[in-house]
Order: sequence, then structure tokens, then C-alpha cells
Amino acid sequence: MSSQSLNDKLAKISFRDEVGDWYSLDNAALIMPSVADDVSTYLFRFSATIDEAIHLPSLQTALENTGKRFPYFCVHLKRGFFWYYMVPHAAAPKLVADQDSPCLDFNMHSGSILFRVRARENTIACEFSHILTDGTGGLRFFKNLLVEYFRLRGIASDISADPDLYDLNAAPDHGEREDAYNRYFPGKYPYPAPERPAFRIKSALLPPGCYRVIRGSIPLAPAKAVAKKYGVSLTELLSAAYIEALQEVWLASKQRQRRLRSRLAIEVPVNMRKFLDTKTNRNFSLFVHVEQDMRLGSRAFEDILLRVHHYLHYEVDGPSMARQIARNVMGGRMLLIRLIPLALKAPLMRFLYSYYGANKISGVLSNLGPVSLPGAIADRVRNIDFILGPSTTCTVHASCLSWGGVLCVNFGSLVVSRETERLFFTRLRKLGLPVKVECNLEE
Repeated sequence: MSSQSLNDKLAKISFRDEVGDWYSLDNAALIMPSVADDVSTYLFRFSATIDEAIHLPSLQTALENTGKRFPYFCVHLKRGFFWYYMVPHAAAPKLVADQDSPCLDFNMHSGSILFRVRARENTIACEFSHILTDGTGGLRFFKNLLVEYFRLRGIASDISADPDLYDLNAAPDHGEREDAYNRYFPGKYPYPAPERPAFRIKSALLPPGCYRVIRGSIPLAPAKAVAKKYGVSLTELLSAAYIEALQEVWLASKQRQRRLRSRLAIEVPVNMRKFLDTKTNRNFSLFVHVEQDMRLGSRAFEDILLRVHHYLHYEVDGPSMARQIARNVMGGRMLLIRLIPLALKAPLMRFLYSYYGANKISGVLSNLGPVSLPGAIADRVRNIDFILGPSTTCTVHASCLSWGGVLCVNFGSLVVSRETERLFFTRLRKLGLPVKVECNLEE
């Protein structure tokens, strides 16, 4: 039997990355092929607006060069008897045109590569399937792509000071593709406590093919000053503003909805690389659900902020987060689960995702923090944005990063109502922060 045939056989029957050029899905990705659809694409996006029109031939070459350094991203999805898995994509990745609504029109089951690089006018964008990676891994690829593009355009930079930037001519470190969840599986550990279903925003949906992004730009220095005044982090400040906005939407909702769903909860992703040493560029993030029980009554913003601050400090530590690894990884290691054919496993995964995941949150706030690029390149980049893809189960998401002295918060939404976003940015203005708001759609 040839080595390729052996690799294909192992991929179809196993749950681990044994040998060869195929990749098992990591623990965060296992459920996604079963729950994704034409709208919930499980993409996320980075984009950079530069100071000149994109030179497409240079960007295509930069994409090919960067893709060779990230071979574990240049893959497509295949269906095995027991599990989905990934295999190298034969063709080099190709540029595609950008569009007004990001992260749509993507089918992970089509046999296409699981990320795409888009271009329009002076904007370069990367959209990654969450099957491949999380925000940290995607940002590393994106930064390397930008540096290579500008190198081809005659702007060379020293990359030695930034651990996210690689020598594209060097072979990838094997640790970059490891499943860090399995590596750091803690064994028998108490699972997280069960949670009640969370409040959801009720509103008419936008027309098919529309995904609205409302972008708020806030000067970073004043935002840090406000956070320092209250003794909290920027993530905590933004999370409290989000919870307060949801509180006001909940108070204005119908009595029956308030009675059935009195728990507000936003999901705050946590980069586990901060706690556990790994070089992986695949998924290695978990989350904390910051919540508020509205049966106890509404709260003032300062009270919400104090509770968010202490809750995140209490929950975001290595042992507490390890409970999620224990619960999630154990499911994939159980012999009974492994032996269930995928045709039967997929409906089970959809149920588990709805019951344990999407049903438990009102929204997401993902803050990647500050982004850096070498100086000569940074001078050419006007804006960098981070956008989470659409979801039919949780229709409003927030994502943010800091670039060039600006804190950028993007709300992605599938619904007509803008009330959550309006209340969120109104709170920031009440704190004395100037906010510039833009939208990708004309409605």
C-alpha cells in the first residue's frame, strides 16, 4: 500500500493525526462542519486599508509565498466514515474580489481551500474558516502576507523583533500545526457548571446576502484613560458596555421573552497561549461567559463594570479554563463516540452545539488587543479591521483590535435592529469618548 493510500485510510478511520500530510480537526473545529450552513459560514476576517491601490500581481505572488510557509492552512475538508479531516489542497490559493458584505458565500464542503484572500481598490482582506485557526493564528498569517506584499513592492523591513513574522523561506516548525487542546488535556477534571439559556435579540432579518457591519472608531489613548480611571481593562470596559446595551434591549422586550430568557451572557474568547506554551497556529482559544441575571433587577453601568471586572479575573486563569479542555477533549476520546459513524454523529453534534453552545450566549465580544507591523509598513497601513462572521443562532457579534492609536470595534449583524449597537456606542460617548461610526450597507 502506498504511503498516500495509507494516509487516506488512517484519516478515514482515526481521530488522531497519525502520519503524513493529512490533518485531523482540532477540538474547537470538530463540530463546525456539522453546524455550518450558507449563512453561518464560521469565517472571520482581517482587512487592511493601505495608502495606494492594490497591485494584484504582487498580492497574488505574496499569497503564494505565504501559503507555502503555512501549508496547514492550504487544505480542504474531506468526509471520513467517522470524522471530517483535512488534506492538502492541490492548487495554490488564488485572489478573489471583495464585496460589501464580508464572510458570506462560503461553503466549507465544496472542496475549496479553507481560507480566502480578497482585494478591492486599496483593501486587502483575509477570511479564515474557524476550522483552520483562531484569531491569533489568522492574524499571524495576515501579518506575514502584508509584509511579503510590501517586500515585493520594494519596502523591506526587519522582521526579527516580531515573533509573529516568519522567514517564508524556512520550513514550518511542526509545533505550528499541533492540536494543543489534546496536548494539554488535563485528564479527569471537573466540567464547567451547566448554564441556563440566554436572552436573544429578536428582530426581523436583513435581506438574504446582507451582513451589516457597524464600525466604531475610538481614540485609543482616551479609551485607556477611561479604563484606568475605573481600574479595569479595555476588554472589561467594552464587555460592560455590551452587557448594559443588552440589559436595555431586554427591558424593552416583550414580557414573555423576558420571563423565558432572563439571563444575559456575552462570550469573551480567551487566548490560551497566554497560559500554556505552544507554537500552534491552529485553534487554541476558549471562552468565558460574562453574564447577568435579570431576575435580580437592572443594574447601573458602574455596578455592571465592577461585576465584569471581578468575574473575568475569577474565571480567566489556567485551572479554570482547563475545565473546558477536559469536557471538550474527553468527548472526542470516548470510544463510544469515536465509533459512531459520521452520518449519525453529525445530528448529535448539531444538538450539542445548540444545547451547550449557541443557546447559552446573547452575543460575542472578541478583543485581539494591539496589532503591530514593522515601521516602514505600518506607515503605509491606514486601518486594520477584525470582523466575526455571521451566525443564524446568535445574530449580533462584536470584535475589536487596536491599530495606529485607534480602538476599532466592529458589530456584525444579520438583523434589522441596530438598537444594541446604538446603546453600546452611546455608553462610550457618555463616558466622554469620541466615537466615529460607519456602516458597510446603505439601508
